[in-house]
Amino acid sequence: MAFSEQSRPWRARGHSNPRGGLLLCHGFTGSPQSLRPWAEDHAARGWEVELPLLPGHARSERELAAARWQEWYGCVRDAALELSDQLGPIAVGGLSMGGALALALAEDPVLEDRIAVLVAVNPGITVPRAAHLAGLLAPFVPTLAGIGSDIARPGVREEAYDALPVRAVVELRRLLGTTRRDLGAVRAPLLLATSSVDHTVPPSDSDLVAARVSGEVERLALRRSHHLAPLDHDAALLFETSARFLEDHVPVPSPVGGAR
Repeated sequence: MAFSEQSRPWRARGHSNPRGGLLLCHGFTGSPQSLRPWAEDHAARGWEVELPLLPGHARSERELAAARWQEWYGCVRDAALELSDQLGPIAVGGLSMGGALALALAEDPVLEDRIAVLVAVNPGITVPRAAHLAGLLAPFVPTLAGIGSDIARPGVREEAYDALPVRAVVELRRLLGTTRRDLGAVRAPLLLATSSVDHTVPPSDSDLVAARVSGEVERLALRRSHHLAPLDHDAALLFETSARFLEDHVPVPSPVGGAR
């Protein structure tokens, strides 16, 4: 599909008195468009927001097939370091694979003191059994049907690839396996938002995350939305709850920006 300006990286910086920093991570095969309403909502509340575009996304399926999971992680890690250098401890939010990336950042010992709070929306932490065969299938079946636009709200679409490169599924499996293994290292408070009906990531993935992380967990049920909740019926509920959770847990930056 054609990608619009909404799928480009987005940032809101330069508040005269910022409330804090928020890094948002989009999902697999998607783009910043899926999180743009969340980013704009929190920017209007005074947060300095970074919403990067992950390598290989919103360009072509061929570029996604050539990307490695370390590149996705490196992209958000660099953004987290830059934001926390300027503002002190930050918030990190993510949707789907972006939720796994947020959790992976909180597992990083270098970032442990730089991440004050996490918000994960329908985080993916497992892959279907068939995905374990992706490495064997890739030479013969290079793409599968896309997984975008799991939205209950009529007339709303996600800007995502129509086809799913099998080689990218191999990288996704590696990322999720690494993140799942180290969930016990996540100590930051976590708001875990889960849709009751999700055709992309099973709600049991959220249960697994809640059971394995070491920090405080608050659960938010999204009963009227499917996978892409920031674009769906429960968006306002998600944004209000996220804003309150961030206010409760992210320290206000010092007048000099909290620089390290």
